[in-house]
Amino acid sequence: FGNCNISVPYKIKPELGEFVRTHRILYGQKKKGINDLLSDEQMDRLEKVGFSWAVKGAVEQEDTTFNADWECEACDVIWNIRYGELCEFQDFHGHLDVPSDNRNLFQWISEQRLEYCKKELDEYTTMTDEKEKQLNEIGFQWKVDDLARNHDSKWRNYFDQLIEVEES
Repeated sequence: FGNCNISVPYKIKPELGEFVRTHRILYGQKKKGINDLLSDEQMDRLEKVGFSWAVKGAVEQEDTTFNADWECEACDVIWNIRYGELCEFQDFHGHLDVPSDNRNLFQWISEQRLEYCKKELDEYTTMTDEKEKQLNEIGFQWKVDDLARNHDSKWRNYFDQLIEVEES
């Protein structure tokens, strides 16, 4: 105790162990250029409290390559987090048109579209039928041109409402 060098799994508080494991994997992926889901600010904050990015025998293997099963689990954890964020965004804003300044969620949405395209081409993809179904259930726009049409339609609708208010 007294440091952030906890082992995974962490039996005392499993959700904390999952947090640590996920962030260690994200760190490794960021260093390899695989993704940028861990922000520099998050890295700085974790490092300031003494967070250990690699614990010998817990996460790191020879040559600093990470266990593929753990990476897969971490990706599922991240997918579920982002999906939850997207649902919250939709509940709050009434649409799924996430602006680019919401960088992590915007990037995740782009990745889902890319994975969907790979699936359509019968290429290797992380897009499972279950993930596709979940996104379809909330009205996810898979193709950017569908999104643009939807955006134009919304814009025209709001514009028409504005004209109606002006004329009354």
